[in-house]
Amino acid sequence: MLKFEFLKITASSLNVVEVVDNNDNPDANTLLSFKQSLQNPNLLSSWNQTTNHCYWLGVTCRLGRVDSLLLSTRDLKGRLSTFVSYLDGLTVLDLSGNMFYGPIPPEISKLRRLKRLRLGENQLSGELPSQLGHLTQLEELKLGTNSFTGRIPSELGKLGNLQILDLSGNSFTGWVPSQLSGLTRLEVLDMSSNLLSGPLPITVFKNSVSLSSLDLSNNSFTGEIPPEIGNLVNLTDLYIGFNPINGLLPPEIGKLVMLQNFYLPYCSITSPLPDEISNLKSLTKLDLSYNPLSSTISKSLGNLESLEILNLVYAQLNGSIPSELGNCKNLKTLMLSFNMLSGSLPEELSDLTIIAFAAERNQISGPLPSWMGKWTEVESLLLASNHFSGEIPAEIGNCSNLRTLSLSNNVLTGSIPSDLCNAVALTEIDLDGNFLSGSIEDVFPKCGNLTQLVLVNNKLTGSIPEYLAEIPLMMLDLDSNNFTGEIPKNLWKSSYLMELSVGNNQLNGRLPREIGDAAVLERLVLNNNQLQGTIPIEIGNLTALSVLNLNSNFFDGSIPAEIGDCVSLTTLDLGNNNLNGVIPEKLTKLPQLECLVLSHNNLSGSIPSKPSAYFQQTVMPDLGFIQHHGAYDLSHNKLSGLIPDELGNCQVVVDLLLNDNLLTGKIPASLSKLTNLTTLDLSGNSLTGSVPMEFGDSFKLQGLYLGNNRLSGVIPQSLGNLSSLVKLNLTANKLSGSIPVSFGDLKGLTHLDLSFNELGGELPSSLSSMQSLVGLYVQQNRLSGEIDELFSDGMAWRIESMNLSNNFFNGELPQSLGNLSYLTYLDLHGNKFSGEIPEDLGNLMQLQYLDVSRNQLFGAIPDKLCGLSNMYYLNLSENRLVGPVPSNGVCHSLSKPTLVGNKDLCGKVLGFDCRIKSLGKSAWSNAWGLAAVIIGSISIMFVIIFTLHRSIRRKIRRRSDSEATEERKLNSFTDQNLYFLSTSRSKEPLSINIAMFEQPLLKLTLGDILEGTSNFCKTNIIGDGGFGTVYKAILTDKKKIVAVKKLSQAKTQGNREFVAEMETLGKVKHPNLVSLLGYCSFGEEKLLVYEYMVNGSLDLWLRNRTGALEVLSWPYRFKIAIEYGQSGRSTTKGDVYSFGVILLELVTGKEPTGPDFKEAEGGNLVGWVFQSVKKGQAADVLDPTVLNADTKLMMLQVLQVAVVCLAENPANRPTMLQVFKFLKKIKDD
Repeated sequence: MLKFEFLKITASSLNVVEVVDNNDNPDANTLLSFKQSLQNPNLLSSWNQTTNHCYWLGVTCRLGRVDSLLLSTRDLKGRLSTFVSYLDGLTVLDLSGNMFYGPIPPEISKLRRLKRLRLGENQLSGELPSQLGHLTQLEELKLGTNSFTGRIPSELGKLGNLQILDLSGNSFTGWVPSQLSGLTRLEVLDMSSNLLSGPLPITVFKNSVSLSSLDLSNNSFTGEIPPEIGNLVNLTDLYIGFNPINGLLPPEIGKLVMLQNFYLPYCSITSPLPDEISNLKSLTKLDLSYNPLSSTISKSLGNLESLEILNLVYAQLNGSIPSELGNCKNLKTLMLSFNMLSGSLPEELSDLTIIAFAAERNQISGPLPSWMGKWTEVESLLLASNHFSGEIPAEIGNCSNLRTLSLSNNVLTGSIPSDLCNAVALTEIDLDGNFLSGSIEDVFPKCGNLTQLVLVNNKLTGSIPEYLAEIPLMMLDLDSNNFTGEIPKNLWKSSYLMELSVGNNQLNGRLPREIGDAAVLERLVLNNNQLQGTIPIEIGNLTALSVLNLNSNFFDGSIPAEIGDCVSLTTLDLGNNNLNGVIPEKLTKLPQLECLVLSHNNLSGSIPSKPSAYFQQTVMPDLGFIQHHGAYDLSHNKLSGLIPDELGNCQVVVDLLLNDNLLTGKIPASLSKLTNLTTLDLSGNSLTGSVPMEFGDSFKLQGLYLGNNRLSGVIPQSLGNLSSLVKLNLTANKLSGSIPVSFGDLKGLTHLDLSFNELGGELPSSLSSMQSLVGLYVQQNRLSGEIDELFSDGMAWRIESMNLSNNFFNGELPQSLGNLSYLTYLDLHGNKFSGEIPEDLGNLMQLQYLDVSRNQLFGAIPDKLCGLSNMYYLNLSENRLVGPVPSNGVCHSLSKPTLVGNKDLCGKVLGFDCRIKSLGKSAWSNAWGLAAVIIGSISIMFVIIFTLHRSIRRKIRRRSDSEATEERKLNSFTDQNLYFLSTSRSKEPLSINIAMFEQPLLKLTLGDILEGTSNFCKTNIIGDGGFGTVYKAILTDKKKIVAVKKLSQAKTQGNREFVAEMETLGKVKHPNLVSLLGYCSFGEEKLLVYEYMVNGSLDLWLRNRTGALEVLSWPYRFKIAIEYGQSGRSTTKGDVYSFGVILLELVTGKEPTGPDFKEAEGGNLVGWVFQSVKKGQAADVLDPTVLNADTKLMMLQVLQVAVVCLAENPANRPTMLQVFKFLKKIKDD
């Protein structure tokens, strides 16, 4: 054999051509069998018997045997045949980049000479055969981007010669086997994009010291990065991002001095970064984005002299950008977006050769630096959503390579500099959401490459320049400015313009016929302007148009049928104009239309009823262009005729609004087929027939409005199945029968209006289960019976408005009405209620309107009812009430019509004195009776006082000696000249310390306080909080008004602690804090006596619920904040938190809790603000009543201080002294 090979080589060297018969060559036969196993063997047409197999495509031979099979990216398709295993002379097998599928045959292990196996980028699947471990000569194994599953075979650890192992892009699971530690010659390892778990397998490969590239990214590895990472000293590329690993970077990372690329995004790495990171002198790319570093940017990064790319996006960074980054002289890309960075941009960055700089959604402030003009290589400058102020520096125009400039949502003012377009490479400019002013007449003509210009929500004026038509603009968005004049005609001739949005301006004039020339226009938004005239028929030429919004202008005439030729329309909004005529049938043929708004016009005729194509395409090409997905709004027109059955086929309709037209006939049951329907409004028409019972199947329905029609019949029980229903309005119809018991299942219903119908029977008690109900309106029906069962669990109801008037309800008004603490409006007039007005109605502190007229009520008018502080309307007429009309509260100013018909009422309001009316034969007997009552009451009082006195003495005797000693110490501070309840001395004094108070001490008895607050009557409540209720007290003898806080017993403590706290509070004196005049401790009762603030509280001025006060300006609010901080009142971490809440109140104008805050939005003020800040929407929480260009920056800075004060961990909150310094710095700046 050796002799034969020698002779063959010799013949070859002598250029002797040897004719080989392929039929007799086993390799050739194997290759032909492999070809026939393919599904597309024709791709290997050169493989045939007429040519020597060593010259076939992809085949190389050595000594007549197939040595290499190189068929990558040939589009070959089929199972990986076992025939390749017969080519036992193979050293290289490369079938990568094809469409081979199925498992790797175990027989491949026969290729014992194989050094390189490349099967990546196919569709191979199944588990890897363990027999691969037999290929001990392998130096390269590439199986990436397939669909392999299962665990990585431990047998791969036998491949001691392996240098490259690529298993990426598969679905391998489990831990990396420890046996792979035998791969000591590995240079490249890629296991990325699998489902591997367990700890990072760094320790497995700690002996692979030749490893230069390690990619473990996009798996499910956990734990920390082990210190053994420092063993891999030859690493140049390290990718371990997209894993749930956590903890700190180990200091050993600094040993990787050869490292060039370090990618660690989307993990849970925390700070601080080790100082040793500065040893990575070769590092060019560092990505730590999407990690909760929660710290400042490490100054050590400034030592990375080779660094070119630094990505710290979404890393929860705070503090300022360190000037040390300016030492990274090779830094070209700096990504700092979506953090909480503050301060100004350091000038040290000016000398860098920056190509891309992004710091969006931070809190960076100060003017935009003019030194940015030195960045002549910069291509992208993204600084949106920060606190930059001042004017845009003209020097940015020196950035000759700048392509993208985003400065939106800052506090920039002044005009846009015309020099900006000296940066002629600019393609995108976004200045949205600033306070820029002036004209753009001469600003952008030199921007010859500009494709996107967004100037939304500024204060720009003047006309839209004609030169914009000469710029290759694809998007021009000028919404919400003060532009005037007409749209330039030549703008419509642009062959580039795809989006034109100039809504919310003051444009006038007409749409010209030239609009039809805008051939590529996809989005045209001109709403809320002063455009007029007819809509030109040439608009039908815009076949690419997806959105057309002309809402709120003065267009007249008819809707051109040619709009039906705009076959790409998804949104058509022509609402709030003066359009007339009929709705063109052609609109129904628009196959992609999913938003149709024609409301508030003068359209007539019928709703198109032919088979339609609109609102039926469930998959849209670009839903981002649709303004209101599923809106079908023809409301407020003069449409007549029937509601077409065909509307039931418009399956993507979400809101169907046909209200306030002239529609007749029955409601089609086919509307129940609209499975996405959330709002159905057919009110204000002349519809007849019954409410379709099929509506009970519309499970997504949230609003059902059928009021003001001529509907009859009973209300279907099936409506109780509408579990998503929030509002149901059936008012002003001819509905009869009873209210369905099933309505009690509508747990989410907030408003139920069944008024002005012919309903009978009783109110079902199941309605009490509707605990979300806010408004209940059943007036003007034929309802009857008692209502006490309805309110048996009134404590759970949050109802605010209830009208049961003009029915036939009877029985007594239930005392439980007094539990409806949210009630503001209650109308019960025109019924047959009897009995007395419940005293508990006086508990309804929010009640503003009460009408119980035209009933059969008797007895006296409760004082508590009249004293409700929010009550502005009270009607008690046409009843049988007796006695004097109280003179307090709203009753003091009642008019006669609200009391008429109660013949036994008396008082000044009615024009005669009750004492005069009471004179008669029985006057003396009544006087004797009254005297008897008084004498009896006095006797009882003496018994009670005597009993109480003895009880107190017994309790005192039972106290320990230590308590008695403590009391003597406390009493040594007590004024002994105070008066106590009754004329005797109590053993527990009022304990008011004279020494600590500036003002003269009031000599009060507890009786004075009880008298001044009318026994703590609710009508005297002026405030309520977590620690107690505050009452207004009028001290008759002292001719003084004070505020008395009655502390909640659950919030009080022992006498010693209470007195100690009062000594501290009494020493606090500040203009913005209410002075504490004294305090009282009597048994379990703890009372605080404060100075009464005539002008009201901070809450009153901030909220201004009545609208009677001036808006509390921002300078006053800031003054309160900084002076309160200066007082040092808040000393503990808890008080710092409370101060943070006060800051939020000042900045937002909102109260800490209340119905404004939904659970999904944080549930309260703090949660709402934190969610908004996290989303980068901090400016949205600022109080709009005081927000302007001058106050925005300072308000955002105070908001930042508030957020720090409200840190979840008390240890992270500043001291009050630090807070004061923060505020003072804001003031000084």
